[in-house]
Amino acid sequence: MTATAFPRVIFDAPLLRGLDDRGRQELMRSGRLRELSADDLLYEAGTKGDALYVVAEGEVALTATRRNDGDAGEHRVKGVGESFGEEASIGATYRASARAAGPCRVAELPVALFRRAIGRVGGHAVAERFERRLRRRATAELLATSAFTAQLSEDDRELLLDAAEHREVLRGEVLYRAGEPATHLWLVADGMVQLQTTDEERLRVQAYLVRGDFFGDEELVTRIPREETAVASGASLLVAIPAEVARTVADRNPELLRKLRRVRLGRQEGQHELVATGETQHAFRDLYRLSVARSLLVIDLDSCVRCGHCAWSCESLHGVARLVRRGDKIVTKVGAAETASPLLLPNSCQHCETPACMPDCPTGAIGRDRSGEVFIRDELCTGCGACAKGCPWDNIQIVPRPPQAKRPAGGVFDDLAVKCDLCRGYAGPACVEACPTASIFRLDPTEDLPEVARMLRREGTSATERRGRLDPWLAGLGAFAAALGIVFVGLHQRGSWVPWRGPGFACGVAALLSLLGLSAYVVPKRLRRLWAHRGERTREVGSRQRVQVRLHVALGFGALALALGHAGGRFTASSGGLLATAFWGSALIGLLGWLAYAFFPPLLARIERQAVLPEDYPEVRRELTARLYDAVTGRSELTKRLFEKVLVPYLRRPFGWLGLIASRRDLAAEQRRLRARIDRILEGRGQERLAGLEQLIRLVVELRALRGQRVLTALLRIWLPLHVALAGVALALLVIHLVEVLR
Repeated sequence: MTATAFPRVIFDAPLLRGLDDRGRQELMRSGRLRELSADDLLYEAGTKGDALYVVAEGEVALTATRRNDGDAGEHRVKGVGESFGEEASIGATYRASARAAGPCRVAELPVALFRRAIGRVGGHAVAERFERRLRRRATAELLATSAFTAQLSEDDRELLLDAAEHREVLRGEVLYRAGEPATHLWLVADGMVQLQTTDEERLRVQAYLVRGDFFGDEELVTRIPREETAVASGASLLVAIPAEVARTVADRNPELLRKLRRVRLGRQEGQHELVATGETQHAFRDLYRLSVARSLLVIDLDSCVRCGHCAWSCESLHGVARLVRRGDKIVTKVGAAETASPLLLPNSCQHCETPACMPDCPTGAIGRDRSGEVFIRDELCTGCGACAKGCPWDNIQIVPRPPQAKRPAGGVFDDLAVKCDLCRGYAGPACVEACPTASIFRLDPTEDLPEVARMLRREGTSATERRGRLDPWLAGLGAFAAALGIVFVGLHQRGSWVPWRGPGFACGVAALLSLLGLSAYVVPKRLRRLWAHRGERTREVGSRQRVQVRLHVALGFGALALALGHAGGRFTASSGGLLATAFWGSALIGLLGWLAYAFFPPLLARIERQAVLPEDYPEVRRELTARLYDAVTGRSELTKRLFEKVLVPYLRRPFGWLGLIASRRDLAAEQRRLRARIDRILEGRGQERLAGLEQLIRLVVELRALRGQRVLTALLRIWLPLHVALAGVALALLVIHLVEVLR
């Protein structure tokens, strides 16, 4: 591309003014000139920026939503020679949506190549000068979409721009602590910050702040120490304005900070209202994770039967399970549901809007396609582990490289990074297809979880429905089969039907075919690779296994009725009598398992603080016990006496776990009940000596609940091997019975 490809007006723009010929050539080689028609979209507000733009001909309209003043819309027009999109230069998302106001031409300059070209051309001094221009322009864009500057004069805006400092902070980094003097006013350019306090040794989140929000203003005006601690929820970009400059602007505009403080406090009250309902238990955990995830794997614990099919199917398809059924538990509404659901967030890639693993990969092995799915290219991955360290949620594993995996050129590279790529290349995710209860699915939290959308002040659009516990169609079929079986037994008792001829014999043949059909259930279940269809994903794929489970249960009800029609409910010492006994025993256990699958998961989800695997229970108990006795150490004599006289007997009470399950209380409600009991004993005395009591109550309740978790999990799992064993005995007896009949 020659220098004449960019009109001169591009390089007359204030952002590029002063660039020499070599620099212009470099930029033209790295950039491009885009021809746009009226209303063509360049980018949308909130998308991650990677380029800045200069208008060559025509006009571009920027439409933004101004924060902190009731979200009033803002409209600006960029004309010839004006630049926009500078937010990309500081790693922030675009503040406004950019559309062509009419036919126009726009120069697109990728930020990374722009910086490289500037550095090669003019050395450190020139690069530094352009960097200052970029940051100033980016800060101006940020302030332009914040109500903090909407009513300021041009002089005040320039004062803020001159003083603004950019701060890049990592997840968990503390900006300031409670009790420290106020030194800056802060603006969130990108990412998320949470304000938190400590109340009775418990951490309480007071507010979540996202891009466009400001904080730290009240302490600047009153000159009192900070009342809250500010912590970065994730990698964030902030603009800090020194206290003296902020006070100067506030003095010139006395109503500004008071107005904005009222709006901010109103928003925070709205956040607290969500938390106070008890339905949004994710609010105090990791809202940042939910804000960046675009395809979050969740398991509905109200219907999950803890069978492990999700991890097993993933392992059978990929060689290594790319999800682990451990993780955080949240309670929130899904889609249009009227009530909240307990959801498990298992260890599985959530395909972030801006993946933290991608920048750390030295070979570019991690890619992201147009639909947002993040994947790893085996042929480029060296197994260095940089991506695994960069993922804040430990969703990437380093494993021995499978024999069939491709290898990078020029090395041995025995290890490979693996993560969930939504079964890239297959018609649907294996874990979703293999779930027998359709409990596992993926969602976009900012769209499908209404409370998350409200906390982030976005509009959710999903209408996901919750399923009922007991399939009404199967329940009706079971009732019909039971009634039909009773009729068949009555016909046998009156002598109208006999097993060896007529309708009784026909029922026997049909029961034989049904039993063979029931046995065939294990074939597609075990041969996962046979029904893992390769191809492009053209629609949302649901559970295939759930359909098979429903057919299996329906066939089981039919086989029960047919068996009664053949044998009439008689138990004899013959092979037929033994066959009937084994079959009905297997069917009864299967029926109990079906009912357990319907009713036990909600009971289990109610008493779980965090979902764990069965093999984790002994370790969890040891950990909770150790924490309990550590928590007693150093407490007041009153707290120790209450622990000895109330909490220890509560913990040791036989079958206390059964009472907890039967009460249908969750852990929070049980903690409140136990605390109320202690308050009745104390009658208001000694409250000042109860430090640490809440933690002790929490731990003893969790320990009691752990016993119930183990029992319910065992009941969900133990019936299946008994059912299969008796079914195997029934099949063996069926062969013997057929031989006798044929003889």
